Amino acid sequence: MRAFLYCRKSSESEDKQVMSLDAQETELRRVAERDGIEVVKVVRESMSAKAPGRPLFMEMLRDITEGSVDSILCWKLDRLARNPIDGGSISWLLQQNQLQAIVTHERTYLPTDNVLLMSVEFGMSNQYIRDLSANVKRGNREKLRRGEWLNRAPYGYRNDRNVKKLVIHELEAQKVRDIFDKYNTGTRSIKDIAKELGLYKSQVAKILGRSMYCGIMISNGIEYKTSYEPIISKQTFDLAQEVKDGVRVSPLRPKSLFFPYRGFMNCAECGCRLTATKKKGCYDYYYCTNGKGICSQHQNYLNETKVLKLVAQVITNTQFDLETIEIMYEAAREKTQNELGDTEKFKIDLVSEIDQITRQERKLLQTFTAELIDETLYKEEARRLKKEKAQFETTLAKYNQTHGQKLATLELTKKVFLDCNRAVSEFSSSSPERKREIIETLLWNFAVQDEKVLEINYKPAYEVMANAPKTGDLKTMLPIRDSNPNSWYQKPESYH
Repeated sequence: MRAFLYCRKSSESEDKQVMSLDAQETELRRVAERDGIEVVKVVRESMSAKAPGRPLFMEMLRDITEGSVDSILCWKLDRLARNPIDGGSISWLLQQNQLQAIVTHERTYLPTDNVLLMSVEFGMSNQYIRDLSANVKRGNREKLRRGEWLNRAPYGYRNDRNVKKLVIHELEAQKVRDIFDKYNTGTRSIKDIAKELGLYKSQVAKILGRSMYCGIMISNGIEYKTSYEPIISKQTFDLAQEVKDGVRVSPLRPKSLFFPYRGFMNCAECGCRLTATKKKGCYDYYYCTNGKGICSQHQNYLNETKVLKLVAQVITNTQFDLETIEIMYEAAREKTQNELGDTEKFKIDLVSEIDQITRQERKLLQTFTAELIDETLYKEEARRLKKEKAQFETTLAKYNQTHGQKLATLELTKKVFLDCNRAVSEFSSSSPERKREIIETLLWNFAVQDEKVLEINYKPAYEVMANAPKTGDLKTMLPIRDSNPNSWYQKPESYH
């Protein structure tokens, strides 16, 4: 008998895990020596078996299927599987004689055995995991109700094993207080605070967002009051959230400047965003942030006049001549009406079938009332007619809905073109705020290099318009992708 010696321990703590695997291997080698089993390979896996997907386990099954090994040594069946998929795979290999034996310290399972016993044991292993999960979740909910912290102590605290609760680490806790105090002035960025206190930027951001520092834990949307001592007050935490969300701005904080095109331009060379600054008191200049430190475009400043020309070039690509729109619309409308006319006979046939069944229903009722047929036959025939009529009525309703949408969709498509034209036409004379609204409506961003536009990312409907030939079929140029035409089109705000 050639066997795999399979040891498994769910990955909890490293020290317990290694001890358990060593103990299993030692005991199983004694079983192998006692029963004269040749151990071909020892498989030691540190992974839970509550779900399929253990790599070493799957590799072992592949080797057994190929016939190089015919048996498995394991401490108990629950070491092999705790889910129905892995349990089923083992049972199937045993039933197909590809697996000659499963040997545990208690007993040996053979292909000739009653499969019910093994199924029960695997089922018990699976149920144990499910019960354990439910018990752990229930225990965690109870700990939360008692205000106990469930995980490793966060920055500013330590886990006190004697009292089994969090205690304040005063040195770190003072840094937490400093973070909130500095941030709540509204004059310090997270990056500045992190640099000043010797922490990572992500660490500072995480601390500012954790309500547990003010004595409130949130789990699955439910708030729990903590049993440990908070580092800051609830008022301090709430103030930080207001500063982060822009609800509260410190009077000491300089007012942010408005740049209408910031956020829409990327550097084609390095991929970083273009930011903006105001020079000489009143002129806006846009330039690459050079966030990766490798960009040669960083020193190339674009003044507002040049940027305005680039933006105008980008959005003008979506504009169509009004006469062209009208010609395309009329052609598409005529084509749609012709299509509807071609299928009108189908509708007439449906209506005719429904009318015919209605007449049959009346005649059947008259026959039954005159006592020419018995009640059983009447009910059976009435059910059949009702079912057929319902099927025809459903088909007719779908037909009417589909064909009614075609003309409505065509009208909406025309409106997309007209609304876009109006937005582009008013762009040059609009306020900076309105310019930004128009850009937000039409595109995501565009890439710039050497004062030229190299790539443009329009929003879905307008991307089709920008790339379409200026003559063509209105329907094919803007195909509707589902039954809701508004799913891809958002009208500009001023035209609602």
